[in-house]
Formats: sequence, structure tokens, C-alpha cells
Amino acid sequence: MKRKFVDLFCGIGSFHYSFSKLGWECVLASDNDETLHSVYEKNYGMKPVGDIYDIDTDDIPDYDVLCGGFPCQPFSNAGKHGGFTDERGVLFLEIIRLMEAAKPKVVVLENVSALKSHDKGNTFKTICEKIQEQGYTVHHKVLKCSDYGLPQMRKRIFMVCVRNDIKHDVDIFDIKEYEKEMTMKEYLGKNFEKKHAYTIRCGGARSPITSKQNWDGYMVDGEVYRLTIQDAKKLQGFDDNFHLSEDKKDKKNTWRYLGNTIPTRFTEIIGYKVKAILDSNEQSSRRMGS
Repeated sequence: MKRKFVDLFCGIGSFHYSFSKLGWECVLASDNDETLHSVYEKNYGMKPVGDIYDIDTDDIPDYDVLCGGFPCQPFSNAGKHGGFTDERGVLFLEIIRLMEAAKPKVVVLENVSALKSHDKGNTFKTICEKIQEQGYTVHHKVLKCSDYGLPQMRKRIFMVCVRNDIKHDVDIFDIKEYEKEMTMKEYLGKNFEKKHAYTIRCGGARSPITSKQNWDGYMVDGEVYRLTIQDAKKLQGFDDNFHLSEDKKDKKNTWRYLGNTIPTRFTEIIGYKVKAILDSNEQSSRRMGS
């Protein structure tokens, strides 16, 4: 039986990109940024719905996994640290609404690493408590791209929340087998002096290379080189066939999509682990039924 998932705050679909390679089916995608809906549809053959508040849980087919990189700006070191006082921060409660309605077997959430320390740890504690109240065990870890074969400094926190009745023997964040060292020179095929890229992000492009705001300028063969959209797409883990328009009129949005997305190496590894959890639970159920 094909496993099914819901892709919330989907952006350009990092979770979908990786989960579809496992043969899983997305039954619902949602993002209120309508400018990216055509990009998502071009790559995955389905159009996201808009505002998460408009989702009627009765209309969602049964599914196994709920995933989402909920808005990080309220918790980011680069933002104003509004947390739950920011209207984007309370969007997390919409995840809880969907969890309560469907009780998926596994919920995978992603955010900035600063989430753990926001408001002296109280925000993260509240998030974990609300998930636990729904009957889930929360596992979490901060992952860094450069540890897993993508030569970029981006760090993100992942929360894998398993429904308490799902029996498994998986050590979720034992992921040493996926560790891999890779330099920009090896990965992008140019003589970058810097070993790992800065975090791909929105804004600040073409800042002076000596500026703290610089993230896209590097020294290559003694000259300043600016990352192209193709470079950034690859540094976020998408392959050459992934559709992103490079038309000048779309370029600003394209950079924004890439700056906001989750590196696919992360969603790939998490996908393997979620699959292992579900496989282990099915094996356990068969043993108990035999």
C-alpha cells in the first residue's frame, strides 16, 4: 500500500522532492505564497492550496505522514524574535489542528536552529508540550548541511514526532552513515577558495565580498565569483531537472524560493528514517498478528 503525506508550508517542495523518490503520494500541499504555486505544480503535478486556515480537515484523504517547515521568521536570529507574539508564529497551532483531526503516524517539522533557544527555551518547550498532548513522542536534532555532503553552512532543527502507539526499533537520529565531506570546489567544479558556502538566503545578494551581508560572492581563480541560480539550486540539493524559471522578471522570486527552501539532503535523510519507522511498525504488527 502506497504511503501518503501532507506537505504544509510547502514552498517549492523539499519534502515532496525527497518523499516522492520513496514512492510516496502527496495528498495535500499548502502554501499561502501563490507566486510559487506554478513552480510546485510544474515539478510535482499538483497545485498547492493557499491559506492553511481555509483547509477543511474533512476534505483531506487519509495519510500517514504530516510534514512542514513552519514559518521561521518569528524565531530566527535574523528577525525580530517575535515567536508566538508574531502572527506567523501562531501558524504552528494550525499544525496541531491538523494533527488532532487525522492523528498521522509521524509528523516531521523543520525550523531554524535558533528555535531551541528562543525565549530562553520556552518557545521550544511549549511546541513540544503541545505535540505531546496530541499523543506523540518528540525526537529532535540540529543538522548542518556540510556534515552530509552539501558544502553549505546552513543549520536547521528537525523534529520527528512519532505517534505513541507506533512501535518501532529505529534510532531516529543515528545518521552517521549519511555523513560525507564535500568542498565547494568538488561539488560545483570551480576553484573556490572557500571550503563551504555561506547559507543560501534571501536578500543581501551582491553585497561587497568583504561585507558581513555577503553570502553569494566567493573568490575563484583570484577573481570575485557570484553564485548563479543553478549553483544555489545545486547547493540546496535539487537536480538539474528541477524547474525554476531564470527569466529576469522571475529572478527575484526564484532567489527567494531558494533562500526559503529546506536543503533536500535533509529531507532525504529524514525520509529514509521515517520509512524505517513505518517499516518497523508494520513488521511489529505482523509479528503480533501471527
